[in-house]
Amino acid sequence: MREFLGGIRAEILKMRHTFLYPLHICIPVLGAAVFLLYCRLTGRYGIGPLSAYAEVIGVALPFMISIVCAGNICLEEETHFQVFPGGYTCRWKSLLAKITVLAGLGFLAIVAAVLLFGTGLGMIAGEYVFSQMQYLKLAAVLFLGSVPLYLEHLFLNLKFSKTVSECVGVAQFLLSALFLTGLGDGKWQFFPCTWSARGAMLTLSGIGQKGSLVYTEGIMETTGICLLLLVLICAIIGIWFYYYEGRQCND
Repeated sequence: MREFLGGIRAEILKMRHTFLYPLHICIPVLGAAVFLLYCRLTGRYGIGPLSAYAEVIGVALPFMISIVCAGNICLEEETHFQVFPGGYTCRWKSLLAKITVLAGLGFLAIVAAVLLFGTGLGMIAGEYVFSQMQYLKLAAVLFLGSVPLYLEHLFLNLKFSKTVSECVGVAQFLLSALFLTGLGDGKWQFFPCTWSARGAMLTLSGIGQKGSLVYTEGIMETTGICLLLLVLICAIIGIWFYYYEGRQCND
């Protein structure tokens, strides 16, 4: 445990002089400000703008995570992977430390984005659409849907390059937006890049259906599929990482 905590501290210190911390601060603030300005100018309040805002966050997450993971792995490229992953007695701790720090930053950014917009929307409209706890639940849904993306993009950056990761991020961004339409019905559960956006849409659209048996069964089935796929992704990447020895840094 001490080695793992030391790895987390090392990751935090390693990113001090990069764009990663400012990115996690500026994007939530700018995103909330732009949407609040739109609501103010159009006079649209209530659940509609909140739903659109949450879906935009969900759609943007794959591309943003690809940038964040690329920025982090670039730090390892500078040292030619001399410390990562060989600097730990158990190599999985190095990957787990990275995921913990990056996902933790993502969680804080998502919570900030949702709370800033929710609070600002309530102040503009004169009444609050949801309670703070409901906003946190929405943020949790957005974050949990993004967890497999950190695994995928760390793998792509470690195995290939940041160009591959960012191209995949763009493709996932487009697929996530496309699957918000009827084209994603019945299929989105099998594409992790769509989990955040569709999860937010499902959460907000199901407000009046929470007592419905059909709604409850649908949530349980969807959650089961997502958990199964997440475990499968973790297992595949974990086995691959066990034999990982770094890569050439000439790309």
